[in-house]
Amino acid sequence: MAAPARRRPRLPFRKRATGARPEASMTMMEHLGELRTRLIVSAAAFAVASAVTFFLFQPIASFLLRPLCSLPKSQLGPQGCKLVVTGVLEPFLVRFKVTAVVAMVVTSPVWLYELWAFISPGLRSNEKRLAGPFVGSSIALFGFGAVFAYLTLPFGLRFLLGLGGNDLVPFLKADSYLNFVLLLIVAFGITFELPLLLMFLSLAGIVSLEQLVNHRKAAFVAAFVIGAVVTPTQDPYTMSAMAIPLYVFYEGVVLILRIRERRRPRL
Repeated sequence: MAAPARRRPRLPFRKRATGARPEASMTMMEHLGELRTRLIVSAAAFAVASAVTFFLFQPIASFLLRPLCSLPKSQLGPQGCKLVVTGVLEPFLVRFKVTAVVAMVVTSPVWLYELWAFISPGLRSNEKRLAGPFVGSSIALFGFGAVFAYLTLPFGLRFLLGLGGNDLVPFLKADSYLNFVLLLIVAFGITFELPLLLMFLSLAGIVSLEQLVNHRKAAFVAAFVIGAVVTPTQDPYTMSAMAIPLYVFYEGVVLILRIRERRRPRL
């Protein structure tokens, strides 16, 4: 009679369950180490972009002055489209501020990617598929908002400077003008991210298509409220320039969700 086969000894490790996440075995210190690496990469990119932007300040300033220089001479005052400084340190502070804002905008793809790379291991597979398009869409929407703000600047400046009539002569300081332009560009860029947030809330099941359709009037009013609060001047022209595209984006989200709803298979 043949001897019974001996069982193999079990290996001293356990097989990882299907779908287990590799980051689950990371300790808190390892998470902090990865976060530090992501922050270092983002900071290094920002430092390099700041150094380049600092030495390219002159063409950047000329680009930001172009909307002002496009106005009629009657609206520019005695200094034309040149800006005035009233302090010894003001030229350096203006250059430093412009450098920081431009470098932050230019390096946004880097730090957005680093942010996504840090949080993506904790996402499910279907969430990871959405992360890439969301990051790309956020960059595109911010760029679209910034370009839209820059293109509307000449009309906004003509409207604002013309409100004083012929008795008020503009004497624009470099700090105040560049603050206005940069704040307007960044405000438009960030505000144009709101449709993406709305889409995310809808895909997450927090907001439904029916709710968006039923609250169209409230969304229209909210768009103008956001335009009045976010824009640095709160004038009707700039407010409308932000509010109208926001509401168009709102309708675009409704349309995309309606198409998605129709393509969903019926049970």
